[in-house]
Amino acid sequence: MPANTLDAMRALMAPHSVAVVGATERADASSSFVMKNLMRFGYRGKIIPVHPKAETVFGYKAAPSLSALDAAPDVAVIGIAADKVIAALEEAGSTGVKAAVVLASGFAELDEAGRERQRQLVEIAERHGMAVCGPNCLGLFNLGTGAALYSSSLSTNLEKGRFAILSHSGASAIALGNTGRFGLSHIVSSGNSAATDISDYLEFLATDEATSAAGVVIEAIREPEKLARAMEKMHAVGKPVIALRAGRSARGAQATAAHTGSLAGSHEAYRAFFKRAGIIEVPDMDGFMETATLCLSLKQRPTKPGVAIVGVSGGGVAHVSDIADEVGLSLPDLQPETVAKIKTLLPPFATPQNPLDTTGVVFANGDIYRDVLHSLADDPSIGMIVAAQDAPAGLDDFCASEYLGIAEAVSAYAHTGKVPVVFMGNLSSGHHPAIEAKLPDVPVLRGTKSALTAIAGLIGQNRIVSWPGMATAAKKSLPAGALTERQAKALLAAEGLPVPAEKLVTSADAAAEAAKTLGFPVVMKIESPDILHKTEAGGVKLGIASEAEARAAFETIMASARAYAPKADLRGVSVQEMVTGGVEALVGLVRHEPFGLGLVIGIGGVLVELVKDSAFGLLPIDPARAETLIGETKLASLLDGYRGAPKADRRALAELLVSLSGFAACYGDDIEAVDLNPVAVLPEGKGVRILDALIIPRRKG
Repeated sequence: MPANTLDAMRALMAPHSVAVVGATERADASSSFVMKNLMRFGYRGKIIPVHPKAETVFGYKAAPSLSALDAAPDVAVIGIAADKVIAALEEAGSTGVKAAVVLASGFAELDEAGRERQRQLVEIAERHGMAVCGPNCLGLFNLGTGAALYSSSLSTNLEKGRFAILSHSGASAIALGNTGRFGLSHIVSSGNSAATDISDYLEFLATDEATSAAGVVIEAIREPEKLARAMEKMHAVGKPVIALRAGRSARGAQATAAHTGSLAGSHEAYRAFFKRAGIIEVPDMDGFMETATLCLSLKQRPTKPGVAIVGVSGGGVAHVSDIADEVGLSLPDLQPETVAKIKTLLPPFATPQNPLDTTGVVFANGDIYRDVLHSLADDPSIGMIVAAQDAPAGLDDFCASEYLGIAEAVSAYAHTGKVPVVFMGNLSSGHHPAIEAKLPDVPVLRGTKSALTAIAGLIGQNRIVSWPGMATAAKKSLPAGALTERQAKALLAAEGLPVPAEKLVTSADAAAEAAKTLGFPVVMKIESPDILHKTEAGGVKLGIASEAEARAAFETIMASARAYAPKADLRGVSVQEMVTGGVEALVGLVRHEPFGLGLVIGIGGVLVELVKDSAFGLLPIDPARAETLIGETKLASLLDGYRGAPKADRRALAELLVSLSGFAACYGDDIEAVDLNPVAVLPEGKGVRILDALIIPRRKG
């Protein structure tokens, strides 16, 4: 029986009976917290303390063991030391317990003994078909039933609602659960998530009538295919998922390794996966709060990407539009008919545009503000309206009352408007309570950047999962050992990728003959699997224009390479067709587990390190995705004819990306990375040429 079936997840997330193994009244014990939380939050199911000697714990009759019970409980909370957990979990599984919460630390996050202990935990869970929260976790809390299987203090201020928080981090779960901005259906602190991970919880939440949206704090993804399947189920029932990933930086990744026992992969790879799975990624906890608030309170999703910004100050809406540009929101120009309508509503000195300053006239007549919103909603390019209005919490009631008319106008519009509206304050401290009270059916967001990031994330969310990654293709193997540039190009050419003509020579005379045959000018490069950076070794000569130059270049290249790397395997010199003109691009493949290979595109040549311009996408890459990736780079401007330069063959470059994706489908199992730099993107209609190629075989075992 496979682990984490829906029945097992229901037993974990909504149990009718709970056994607390190691139950005690000792105040500092994790099991004591669980017992008190169950009582404090009015858990309506059966509570069974398990203790080998005690007759009662907190007034509940205790059982000496799980095996001594007449009927197996739904879930066992195991609140004992790590070295005793495996035996307790085996007993739970053997007696028919469907789920467990393992609170103890001392597993894969600790040492080799802990990793072995965690391996045994997973084996037991899989063998018995159990869902297991933890180990190394705080546990979980179902606010609807009071099932507070949680080994830390829980605030009675927690509000019941429709948002579920799933977190690898216990501290993050506590912080986000207690913001007071939204009500909760569940809090899960899953720790190491050894047997039951975020994807399992999401599959349950897709069936949970109490949950409308979920937010995850994630440190690592082990099985992207499984998470993608869970997201398909969440999308199918219209439940958005927000993700905050810890460990994006190198130092952050080290910190998460200490906690979860696994290193996070590349930030770019995670971002690419989130996009393909339709998960809304947020940059920080403020972004998490605003995105959660938006997802829960927005009555209809925008159907168009265009956003209109409305305010009462020219400088204020200019500030908002600056941040909108930073986060990638589209603020389209208004159509002439929209401009004409707004002119009839506002004073002659107002400028009907997007962003729109309605001027102070709306303070005296809120109906004007409402009518402006309707006019914007009629514009065919607008999918959402952001009413940017500060009314700080520190205002006295009299001053705050000046903004009531605007809040009432937004609320009135929201009940009949064609497109959704959001009320946004620039300050993260929020609005005056009297203003928020007028907006019960409108999303009220705080902080310009966090709010606009939330809007951009929701508008840009992909709701069709495009995973798993690689398309089916005939698998091929790389030649054994390190590959020279010439060998790499030969492999690429065999799969239809465009490379210049070239010939390997081992003497000066042969170099002169090869150059003559290829046609001057030519490029000459050292051929050696041991020299990756040929220019540094003096192993490259450009613009060879005669047979005499070819002979001299051969001798110079060989001597320089020998001096640079005396023990290198020098196999001769590659004489290559010289390609001139066009735009230099970098195209490559890089492996980031657990996602596999991804493709990198950006400005190439000698500017790579200086410009650091790139876009990244997980494989496979189709023509549409290839175009999107190119458009995400500064390279796109160069290709389109920057400052009067001729346009380059952007279409051919997109075709190269698709072809390289196909190459990876064949050889990907053997590839760690591929570096094609530079790739010459020739003038429009002339194609592309791979001028240099490096294929790094995958390290196996």
